[in-house]
Amino acid sequence: MNTRLQQRSAIPKRFCAPLCLVLCIAVVSCTSENKDEKPIQTAAMTRTAPFTLPSDLVALKTDIRRIDLQQHGYEDALVTVYPKDSMGARLGFEALQIFEFDTTKQVFVRSHEEKVFYGKSLDVRDLDGDGTQEICIRTDGGGNSEIASIGMTVLKKRNGRYARIVGFDSGNPEIILLPNGTTSVNAVLMNGEYVPEYLPRTEAVTVVDSIIVLAQNAEESEKLRRKFFDESLAKAEQRYADAKNVLKSNRSEPAAYNAYTEAVTVLRLMSKSSRSASLAAYISTERAYWRAMLPARYQQALGDVFVKE
Repeated sequence: MNTRLQQRSAIPKRFCAPLCLVLCIAVVSCTSENKDEKPIQTAAMTRTAPFTLPSDLVALKTDIRRIDLQQHGYEDALVTVYPKDSMGARLGFEALQIFEFDTTKQVFVRSHEEKVFYGKSLDVRDLDGDGTQEICIRTDGGGNSEIASIGMTVLKKRNGRYARIVGFDSGNPEIILLPNGTTSVNAVLMNGEYVPEYLPRTEAVTVVDSIIVLAQNAEESEKLRRKFFDESLAKAEQRYADAKNVLKSNRSEPAAYNAYTEAVTVLRLMSKSSRSASLAAYISTERAYWRAMLPARYQQALGDVFVKE
């Protein structure tokens, strides 16, 4: 069955491409109003060469962060550029420019420019465990929904060039740790909301939309991704079973809504798990229960979770 989970953005009955959870990493505020901000990381064991803004940036509103990105003993420079208007500047920075210090020529070289949608914070750390540092940018376009407005970009230098390894404009992403034997691997988890146009916004269901596993190879990443969804599905199925038991003796609206939300979560996780092939059969089996136990609007919403392409 060729299906997709509906997404919600500006268009009704869609998942908002993307958990209202807190980042597992420490981030540093990057608003230009705070002139007493601490550096992204301590710069111990590095040497600082004077950095001067290029002429094309002098007239703009900027902040400068110094850190040894290349791990060569000298601090490079991260320059965040803010919009000219006061409202935009208050929301966050609109660009990041990276200047790396050339130890041979003793000059700074502009190595990367990144457009940013209302950047709120920066963090620099080794996310994938390969000994090099990645740049993590947290963004926030504002609005009533954190899932709809908060995103994340992660930049990694490969073959002399910076590239996006994570690029979410929304989904309120969080960095989590996935157990991997005796160690653990970082992953970026991004969420969505399911709320058809005929349901009120208060009945939106938060669901896992995707996960990017920052492992050293594709095979390991896929193994850990599938394990995450399989384990999450098992927990969701138990919650769904508990909610159904409650609904047997308590046919209240809150009890029905709880069973509905757990059903949506199970469907979403199953579509991403190793049991995705059995999704159609599962929906067919559960549909009789939904008709018997849930209000008509929830029956319709569960029927609309997946639509044909």
